[in-house]
Amino acid sequence: MGIMACFLSLNDALADEVAQLDNAHIVEKVEELMGKQRCPVYEMDKLWDGLHYLLTGNSASQPIEDHPLSEAIVGVHVLDTEEFVSAIGSDELPRILKALHSVDRTVLKQHFNPADFRSKQIYPDIWADDEAEERFTELITELNQLTHFYEQSLAQGHDILISIY
Repeated sequence: MGIMACFLSLNDALADEVAQLDNAHIVEKVEELMGKQRCPVYEMDKLWDGLHYLLTGNSASQPIEDHPLSEAIVGVHVLDTEEFVSAIGSDELPRILKALHSVDRTVLKQHFNPADFRSKQIYPDIWADDEAEERFTELITELNQLTHFYEQSLAQGHDILISIY
C-alpha cells in the first residue's frame, strides 16, 4: 500500500479528545475519526515527501524546525513518532498559510528536477524524467488543495492533526 499522509481538521472538542490520549491510543483515534468521518479530512496520499522536498529542499524525514513550509507538511507538534502523528494549532495556521500563499509556482517549476528527487531518495520512487511535467502538476495540485484545506480549517477555528504512515 505505501505510506500515506492524511490531514484532519479538528474542532475544539475533538482536539481536546486527542490531547488527552497517550501515544498508544492516538493512531486508534485517527483511524476512528477517519472511519466514522467525524471531521473534514484531506488525504494527500503518497506525495507528502515530494511536496516537502519541492517546498524546502529537504525530505520530510528531516523536518525543518520553525520553517512554516516544512510544518505545513509534517506539522508543528509531534504526538507520536512510531506511527508519525503531529498537530498544528489553529493559532499557527495563519503563519503557515502566509508561507504557502507566498510560494512562487513559477520558481518551483524552474527548480523542479526529478533527478534530484531520485538522488535524495524522495518517497515514493516515481520521479522519472519523462514524467516530469505530470509529477510537477500533481505536486502543485496537492499544494493548492492543502492550502485550501488549511484556509477552510482556519475559517472554522480548527486545529490540524496530521498522520503519515
